[in-house]
Amino acid sequence: MGSLLEITSPGLPPLRLYLSGDTVVSDELHEIARRHPDLDLGVLHLGGTTVFGLLLSMDGRQGVDLLEILRPRYAVPVHVDDYPVFRSPLSDFLAEVERRRPASRVVTVGRGETLPLPVTAARAG
Repeated sequence: MGSLLEITSPGLPPLRLYLSGDTVVSDELHEIARRHPDLDLGVLHLGGTTVFGLLLSMDGRQGVDLLEILRPRYAVPVHVDDYPVFRSPLSDFLAEVERRRPASRVVTVGRGETLPLPVTAARAG
């Protein structure tokens, strides 16, 4: 699973959002980076869903692996504590971000909070 959305507005460059969905890092993700080296936002579905010992959604380490592959300007971790099968809390991802320092700016958003999309005057220039 994974979706790339491109939002266009007259007079502005397109806004490109990558929504990981429940996925794990694979070689195929490098094709997204090749085709779209200028992602604005990555929404990373984390949590480390583990069923019968199999990782079904990215854990903290894989979340940062994905940031290093796709290099979005901003990244928002989501879906980190929704189910009891999750084995990797948000703190795992944030610790890995601190340790590895990916180029993406990581922004956390709590339940019920909103985050304006990165459409600023800087994008127009």
